[in-house]
Amino acid sequence: MHMADKARDLMRIGVRTVEKDCSIYEAIRILVEHRISGLPVVDDRKIVGIITEKDILQLVVRERHLPGPVEAYMTRQVVTCDEEEDADKIWSLLVHNPFRRVPVVRGDKLTGIISRTDLLRARIGEFGPRSPKRSWQGIEGPSVREVMTAGLLTAAPEASVADAAQSLLDNEITGLPVVDNSMNLLGILSEKDILKLLDDGPAQPWRVLDVMTFNVTSFDVDDSLYDVCECLARNSFRRVPVLGRGKLVGIVSRADLIVYILKNRSMLFQDRSPVAALAAQ
Repeated sequence: MHMADKARDLMRIGVRTVEKDCSIYEAIRILVEHRISGLPVVDDRKIVGIITEKDILQLVVRERHLPGPVEAYMTRQVVTCDEEEDADKIWSLLVHNPFRRVPVVRGDKLTGIISRTDLLRARIGEFGPRSPKRSWQGIEGPSVREVMTAGLLTAAPEASVADAAQSLLDNEITGLPVVDNSMNLLGILSEKDILKLLDDGPAQPWRVLDVMTFNVTSFDVDDSLYDVCECLARNSFRRVPVLGRGKLVGIVSRADLIVYILKNRSMLFQDRSPVAALAAQ
C-alpha cells in the first residue's frame, strides 16, 4: 500500500464532535450545516458513542418529539482505532464495511478521525495525471420537488476515474451520478467504488464505466416522500438520484430529508404519526 504507514499519518485533527449531554437538535444542526454523515459523541474527550445521519433520519421519521440529550439516541458500539494502528487495517475497515469513517484515539481520548475521503486523498496520485478539462456536467434549473437538490455534479462514463475522484474531493461529496449526453442515468460512482479499485492492486488509467455501480436505486419526481425516507433510513447509501421523464433532474440526501421534516414538523405532525403524514404527501 503506497500511503502513510500509521493511522496518525492519515487522520484529520480538529474533528467535529458533540458532547453526550448536548441537545439532539444541536447534533442535527452540526450534521446538516457541515454536511457530514456522522458525529463522534464524547465525554471529557473520551468517545462514548456516535450519532449519524441515518440515526437522525430514522428518529425524525419515527418520533413526534426528540427530548433529551444526544446520549439518549446515540449508537454506543463504535469501531475505533489507535493512532499507531497500521494504515492497511484502517483501509480494510473502511473499504469492506458500510461505515465511512473511523474515530482515532490515543488511550481512551479522541484525537482525530479517518474517512474514506481521507483514504482517497492519500492515494489519488496513483491514478496518474488528470485531464485539464473536468469530466462532470452541471445542470441548472428549479427544484422539481421541495426536498430535491438540483444543480448536480455528474460524471460521464468515458471520463477518467482520476478526474472523477478529484471532483469528489474538490466538492466534498461521496458519490457522482453517471449519465450520458442526454442525462439518462447509467449508474453511480462512489468513494467506495474507487477505494475498492485501489484495493485490488496498482491503479491503472481506468474509466468511470469500468468502476461504477450499475444497479442504482432511484426515484421519480412523482414518488412519495415517504418511500424516499424509508429507503434512506434503511440502507447504507446516503442519497438517491431523482428522475423526471426518465432523465436525471436532482438528488435527495438524508440531510435534505432531515431539514424538510423538521421545517414542516407542525404541518406533518398535526394529527398523525410522521410516517403516516409522509405517506399521505
